[in-house]
Amino acid sequence: MCGYYGDPEKLALEAMKDDISKSHKLLAEASEASLKLLEDSYRRSLEEAERRLLEEFSNLNERVRSVKSKLDFELKSRVAERRNKFIEAVLAEVKRRLRGAKNEDWYKAYMESVFKNLAMEARELGVLKVMVAPEDLELARILASRYPELLKVSGEPVDIIGGVIAESQDGSVRLDYSLDLIISRNEARLRHVALKALIE
Repeated sequence: MCGYYGDPEKLALEAMKDDISKSHKLLAEASEASLKLLEDSYRRSLEEAERRLLEEFSNLNERVRSVKSKLDFELKSRVAERRNKFIEAVLAEVKRRLRGAKNEDWYKAYMESVFKNLAMEARELGVLKVMVAPEDLELARILASRYPELLKVSGEPVDIIGGVIAESQDGSVRLDYSLDLIISRNEARLRHVALKALIE
């Protein structure tokens, strides 16, 4: 026969203390396990969030680079377009001023020297047909009259800014003393001057 000895209240109190101690231990272990799970979960969530943020940042960075590259290209294109328009406007102004300078002494002197050169060429090539812009016909006839045996002014004007184009009678030789040729040969330098003026 089994029996219990001692004070029942004391025994109950001891049993309760033992249960409470075990419960505290279990709660502490459960709490520690929960905290570890929570920390692991938080760390994983944090790592995932960080990964997504880095990925999004990389995507945004790539988009920014793409937009910047596009804007840089558009800006350079617009600058080049405006620069070219300015240079073309400068060249057009040069041509306009040359057309308007035909009554000036320098132009008349230039035409005289051209006709003199053509007369010397004509002594070897034979009679030369002289062609000029419509507004230069009168001046050309006056200058050619000095060399009647060598130079004949064509009644058909040519589309040039100024100066003279001459051909042998059979068309095999063509001599170009036009201002257009001078401009085309100096176009790179003129463009450089215009660009320099634009930059300054």
